Amino acid sequence: MKNFSSKSMRLQFLKTSAFAFLLVLSSLQGFAALKIETSATGLPVSEETIKSGEALFKSKCQSCHQLDRRTTGPALTGVTERREMDWLIQWIRNNNELRQSGDADAIAIYNEYNGTAMNVFADLSDDQIKSILMYTENGPLAAPVVKSDGAEQKLDEGLFNRTNWVLFFLSILVFVVIILIIKTIDIVGKLTGKEVIPWNNINAGLMLAFLIVGMIAGLYELSIHSKYLLLSNASSAHGGELDRMMKITFIITGFVFFVTQIVLFTFAFKYRAKKGVKALHYPHNDRLEIIWTAIPAVVLTILVLGGLKAWNHINEKPAEGTAQIEVFAQQFGWQVRYPGADGKLGNSSHNLISEKSNPLGVAIPYKAKEILTELESDLKYYEEAKAGLPEKLGDLKSTLGGRVGKDLKNHLKLIEEIESGKEESFYDLQLRRRNTQIKRIKLSLSGDAPLYTAAAKDDIISDEIHLVVNEPVTFKLRSRDVIHSALMKEFRAQMNVVPGIPTQFTFTPITTTKGRRDELNNQEFDYHVICNKICGNSHFNMKIKIVVETQAEYDKWMADQKATFAQEDAEEAPAEAPAAEETTEPTENSGEVAMN
Repeated sequence: MKNFSSKSMRLQFLKTSAFAFLLVLSSLQGFAALKIETSATGLPVSEETIKSGEALFKSKCQSCHQLDRRTTGPALTGVTERREMDWLIQWIRNNNELRQSGDADAIAIYNEYNGTAMNVFADLSDDQIKSILMYTENGPLAAPVVKSDGAEQKLDEGLFNRTNWVLFFLSILVFVVIILIIKTIDIVGKLTGKEVIPWNNINAGLMLAFLIVGMIAGLYELSIHSKYLLLSNASSAHGGELDRMMKITFIITGFVFFVTQIVLFTFAFKYRAKKGVKALHYPHNDRLEIIWTAIPAVVLTILVLGGLKAWNHINEKPAEGTAQIEVFAQQFGWQVRYPGADGKLGNSSHNLISEKSNPLGVAIPYKAKEILTELESDLKYYEEAKAGLPEKLGDLKSTLGGRVGKDLKNHLKLIEEIESGKEESFYDLQLRRRNTQIKRIKLSLSGDAPLYTAAAKDDIISDEIHLVVNEPVTFKLRSRDVIHSALMKEFRAQMNVVPGIPTQFTFTPITTTKGRRDELNNQEFDYHVICNKICGNSHFNMKIKIVVETQAEYDKWMADQKATFAQEDAEEAPAEAPAAEETTEPTENSGEVAMN
C-alpha cells in the first residue's frame, strides 16, 4: 500500500508538471499582428489603417486614455461594442454639442467624471475617428525586429509581457522553497540542541559579499547607463556649464560614497560578535565630530555658491530682439504659439479660453464674440437642466424597480445627488462661472482696456516646436489648470508652469535634431518638452516634440504655416498696445477660472 501510494504520488506529480509546462508554453504563444478580421467601423481591416489610428490615438487620446485600464478617462478596449458608431463619432468630434443636445448617455458620462469634459476634436474626419476606433479594437501592432540576415520579424509585446510574468512567479517559487529549507534546518537545530547554521558568521560574510557584489553591480550599471546621466553633449549653450557642475558634484559625492560604504561593510564583517571578545565603548570625540562636520559644510557651501553663480548667468535678461514663443500647458498636453510676420505675440486672457474655438485664450475680437455665443448656449442648457431636476428625479424614482448590483447603486447615487442638492449646486456653479466670464468678455470688448491688439491676428498655433540652431529663444510659459513643469533635458532646461503666473526661460539650442540623431546613431530620436510635475493620471504622456533646424529649414516650415486667427471680416484692432501679456483679473467666487 505504501509503495502503491508513493507510485501514485509520483504519477500525479508528473501529470501536474506536464500540465503546468503546457500551460506556460501556451501562455507564451504570440498572436498575429492583426487580431481582428472585421471592424465595427465598417472600414476594411488593414495594418495601414490601424497604424494611422495608433498615431492619432497617441497624439490625441493617449494623454487621458489607455486601452486596457482606466486613467483620466475610461479604458477604450471594447468601446465599439458598448456604443453605436454614429454616437461615438459625434462624441469624439464634439462631446459638448452632444451633451447640450440632451443626449442622456453623454450627460451621464459627464456626470460620472465629475463634470470634466473631454477635449473637442472638430478637426478629425469620420475616417480618422474610425481608424482610432479600429486601433482600440485590434490593439497595438507587433513591433518589427530585424534578424541577423536582414529579414524583418514581428515582435509580439504580449509574448514579452507574459514571459516576464512567468519569470516573476518562478522567482517567487524559488524564494518560497529557500525559506522552507531554512526553516527546516532551524527545526533540526532545535531538536538536536546544536547550532546547525552559524548565523552570526554567515551574516558577517553576507555583509562582505553584499559590498563586493554591490560595488561590481553598481560599476557595471554605471558603465552601461552612464549615457543617461546627462553629464555631456548638452544641446544648449548654457548646458556645458551645468554639465561641468554635475561632474564635479558626482566626483566628490562618488568618492565619499565609495569610501563610506567600504568602511561600513568592512567594519560589519571584521567586528562581528565573537565569543570572549568585548566591544570597545567609545562615546564621543569632539575633535573628530568637528572635522567630519566642517569638511562637508565647506564642500557643500562651495558647490552651492557655484550653482548660484551659474543660475544667475543662465537667467540673465534676454537681449533685445530675442525670439519669443509661447508654450501653453494643460492636462495633459502642450500647445505652442508663434508670433506672425510682425514678430510680436498677441495678448491672451484665461477668460477667452474655449475648448472649441480658442483653447489658448488669445485676444481676438471675433473669437471673443464666438465665445459669448457659446457661453450663452451653455447658460440656456444649464438653466433648462436645473429647471428639469424635479422631473428628472421623478423619472429616476419611477425606474428604480428591477435594478440590481452596480446598476442599482449608480441609480441610487443619481437620486441622492438630486435630493441632497448636490446636482443643483453644480448647475449653480456652472451658471455663476459663465455669467462671470460673459461679464468680463463684454467689459474687455467695450474698449476700456487695451486687451485686443493687431499683434494677435497673425499668431500661429502649432502642436510642434520649431527652433533655429544657434539662435536664442525665450519660452513664455502659461498653464490653464494645474502646476506643470516644462523639462527639456537635452537642453538642460526646466521651468515650472503655474496657472495665473506666466514664467519664462531663455536658452540657445546649439545642436540640430539631425545632428543629435547622428551623434546618437539613432534616426528615431527627437527632442521633447515633457511635464516633470505629477499633474494627474496621464501625466506620463504629456510631451510635445521640438525640432531644431537651420534658419533655411525653419523659414521653409514657417512659410507653410497659416495664421490661426486670420479672418477677412475680423474687426481691426488697435495697433498701439502692449503685447504678449496675460491678464490677471481677480476672479469671483473662490477664484474659479473660466470653464468650458
